Amino acid sequence: MLRVLGVLKVATVEQIQQISTPHLSYRHTDKPTPAKRKQARTASHPGALSDLRKHGRAENGGQIPGGDRLRNLTPMGLKAAARELGRPVGEMGDPARGAGRTGASHSMTVNEAVLALLRPKPDLSQLASEPADVFAAAQAAVDAPDGLGTIASYATEVALPVTGTWSNRAGVVPRRTSCSPRPRTGCRCCSLRSTTASSPRRSSLRRSTSTCGSASAR
Repeated sequence: MLRVLGVLKVATVEQIQQISTPHLSYRHTDKPTPAKRKQARTASHPGALSDLRKHGRAENGGQIPGGDRLRNLTPMGLKAAARELGRPVGEMGDPARGAGRTGASHSMTVNEAVLALLRPKPDLSQLASEPADVFAAAQAAVDAPDGLGTIASYATEVALPVTGTWSNRAGVVPRRTSCSPRPRTGCRCCSLRSTTASSPRRSSLRRSTSTCGSASAR
């Protein structure tokens, strides 16, 4: 949960489940309605979030129009997420407090883009006792083309190139390491952050390609 919220900044419990425990998306198919199936799939997550909230690392962030509650990390939670993600605390940005006041439509679109890129694959060993048709659907997801990276491969908040402040959820960008200790002039992967952050009001979904040879997605 720390890793997911550390990247997405604000998310629903279902989005956290889909990324962190994708095998649960194939359980509880016998429940009579989609709402009851979702409730069963995410039953363990509110308790874990409650523990994070009790220790000052997470908080409720309002609701989206459909009624789902939003969750986000506190400054203490962002520091904990930085350790989990292996990132400097200075790259974690600010807490996404208040996103639910306006419906968080852009945030939800960014989260869905991350899900579409990741294509989280279920752990089939967790589904051995499921009905044959459910297991077959999970197997099809495993056999489908891989997604791009892991949740730690992405960032949804980048530093503005001039002021050093943080953009208001500019979008989602793949994170790459610099090609060398000194960024090379003209190298796209070394300039990824500044080029992406130049339009903070628009959702940007860019993937850098480089011929430097040593750039690597985390």
